Amino acid sequence: MKTIKKFLGIKISLWVLLLICAILLGTYLYGYTQNNPKNNSQSSSMVQYIQEANEVVFLNVGIEKVVTAKNQTTIPWTDIGIPFSEKKSIIILNYAAKLGIRTHVKVEQISEKKYKIIVPKYEVLGIELDKTNPYQLYDSSGELLSYSTQDIDTGTLVAQTLSNEEQEKYLEKYVENINDSAKSYYKALFQSISKDIELEFEFSGQAK
Repeated sequence: MKTIKKFLGIKISLWVLLLICAILLGTYLYGYTQNNPKNNSQSSSMVQYIQEANEVVFLNVGIEKVVTAKNQTTIPWTDIGIPFSEKKSIIILNYAAKLGIRTHVKVEQISEKKYKIIVPKYEVLGIELDKTNPYQLYDSSGELLSYSTQDIDTGTLVAQTLSNEEQEKYLEKYVENINDSAKSYYKALFQSISKDIELEFEFSGQAK
């Protein structure tokens, strides 16, 4: 017992040093685990419906769209913005809008080898994001007093930009290109049956 007390008395500085090292090691390990959290994310999905599709894509329109959104804190009960409280985000999206038809064309026989193809109204069939560079947050900044300004919901902004409704303007803008593509598609289809078949086209349901 005396030997132990003597050892502890002589080596007191060593025990203090070991204790300090243990504290430092524990602090380091705690900080490391806090800065390197484990990825424990989960996702789930559920099929909402299954629907037969008869879609035909006639035209893909490649689009690069720059979207700018701003938020600013206002004076309570007014629409007056507080100076230097603005937050801004600039997003660049690269995607293709798919334009075509969802329902079958009508085919009317005019003569033995002549048919009329009546094309239904064109619709936006969806979008396809660019495989290499679909989305880029070009800028996200805030002014000096913007700490209390609501953050911009970039997810909602992207969803709105990629909605089918946002792409409908391209139906009118490129209607002639879609018509030409539809003609080429059905001519190739019918001529695979017979080279002598002639086709007429009616696009009465399209935007002008």
